[in-house]
Amino acid sequence: MESDAMEKAYKKYYREVYLYALSLCRQEDMAEELVNEAFYKAFIASDIPEGSFKFWLFRVLKNQFIDFKRKESRLHPIGQFEAGFSEIRKEGPANKYITKERDERLYLHLVALEPEIYREVIFLFYYGDMGIKDIALTLSLSTGNTKTTLYRARKKLGRLLKEDPYEF
Repeated sequence: MESDAMEKAYKKYYREVYLYALSLCRQEDMAEELVNEAFYKAFIASDIPEGSFKFWLFRVLKNQFIDFKRKESRLHPIGQFEAGFSEIRKEGPANKYITKERDERLYLHLVALEPEIYREVIFLFYYGDMGIKDIALTLSLSTGNTKTTLYRARKKLGRLLKEDPYEF
């Protein structure tokens, strides 16, 4: 990929890819590392499918996260890897994109959403501006399964927001 094209892609997709990485790992430093590695792989890759750079980038990032998780599970079999959403610092890089208190509280609920697939579909749909078909392709799910998962994720997030002591 050309240097100018790479710079444009970085500026265009950084925010979406970073927020997706943060939703997966819940650690800002690791999210930065995953994003940088994904863009590096894009820079050296020659076989990126035409017209699907964004989806390819999300898939590469997800695969890197899975590889890291596997490696960590071998090193820490008790499951010490999973960090709570309290790991996200209020003054960290994520704060550039989440400025209002209400948005921050919503984002913290999203990061805490379990299971992981719920977080992924919500982030890809709302923050990644992907449609159902694109999410299905990115996560290797059927369209029907993606719709069902998004519905369940929204319901669960709604329950979490209702339980929040602050108004939404």
